[in-house]
Amino acid sequence: MKPDASLEIRSTTPHRLQSCRCTILLGLCAMGIAITPELSVAQEQALPVETQRLTLSTDTIFGNVRASNISSLSYGARGCIVDVSEDAKRERVAQAGQVLVKLDDLRSLLALRTAEARLSELTAVIEERQLATDAARADDRRRKQELDLVTEEFERSSVLLGRGLINESTMDTIERRLMDANFAAERAKEAIANAETAIKRAEIALEIGELDKESAEINHAMLLLTAPFDGVLVGFNANVGDCVQEGELAARIYVPDQKSVDIYFRISRLTATHASGLSIGATVKITRVNGQVCNGAITRFDIEATLESQFVEATVDVEVSCAPSLYLNEAVEVEVVQSAIENTYLVPNSAIFGENTVFLVDEQTLRLVAVEAEVVLRGEQDTIVRIPNANGRLLVKYSRAALVDGLAVEMREPG
Repeated sequence: MKPDASLEIRSTTPHRLQSCRCTILLGLCAMGIAITPELSVAQEQALPVETQRLTLSTDTIFGNVRASNISSLSYGARGCIVDVSEDAKRERVAQAGQVLVKLDDLRSLLALRTAEARLSELTAVIEERQLATDAARADDRRRKQELDLVTEEFERSSVLLGRGLINESTMDTIERRLMDANFAAERAKEAIANAETAIKRAEIALEIGELDKESAEINHAMLLLTAPFDGVLVGFNANVGDCVQEGELAARIYVPDQKSVDIYFRISRLTATHASGLSIGATVKITRVNGQVCNGAITRFDIEATLESQFVEATVDVEVSCAPSLYLNEAVEVEVVQSAIENTYLVPNSAIFGENTVFLVDEQTLRLVAVEAEVVLRGEQDTIVRIPNANGRLLVKYSRAALVDGLAVEMREPG
């Protein structure tokens, strides 16, 4: 009697498989059936299981693009527009120092020229006062020399009067001349003081004139609206003939390669034990509606949450090379990918056997590998687990039969 070639041996565990092999062999021997080499080793049938590819946990949030460095351009004075940069208005691009709008400056120019003329006059007054001071000092030197001569004459006359060589009338005349010389010397010193005071007043007036000129220059410059840096203009719609008020908004300008995205996380997501990937510096992937992908990084978390929704605002800076292609207020998708060193994955509850055992598939041998996972957060349908060195590997997410380490399996399409 030959063995039936269609005989199938099913097994769920290696121990049960060995028992079945022994039972079959003993039965065949008892029946006197010759045992061929083909039946010396039973064929093990692979167990079909459902698998999924493990990938790092991600948070997907939608946000809007905004400019990180944006400034408002306002008119510095009231007046009517007489010139507009048509290139900037058409291309919406401005260079640093470029004049965008010019207001009527006739009165301002007149005030500036008046201030300049007044400053020239005050400069001439300073020179005049300096000449008066020099003259007073020269007169003081002459008066001092005269006083010295009269003093020496008075001393000689005093000696002569004591010897009886001159009379008292002559001595009185010399004393009067000495007194007049003293008075003249004192008046010369007073004249110097008055001249120096006049110079100080003229210098103060000159400083006031310089300030008036600077004020006129500032007022004149306020009639020109210029770009503070190279950037892109937003809301620039000025027209020749329009009259504007001081402080009125003319446009906004921003640096095109400095853009960010504002996103919002629930505060529970930030404070959970599995939120280690959500930190300043964490890498994110920004996807546009056209499929373009930009890289970015979280640079800021707000210090308070919204009272009603308990959301916390975060800021993502877009990579410099990719930022110019993004539009302001454009809606984008932001994926926050946890670092590979975290080894944190979201798996269905059906993939956990027992307390915390999961089964990975060795894709070379198609056999199971039992791994003890660390349960981070258990949910109603899914569980966040930490599995070392499991990124990209296949995980058994469902099986009707019991699983053991080393069991051969047949994989279905990964979920």
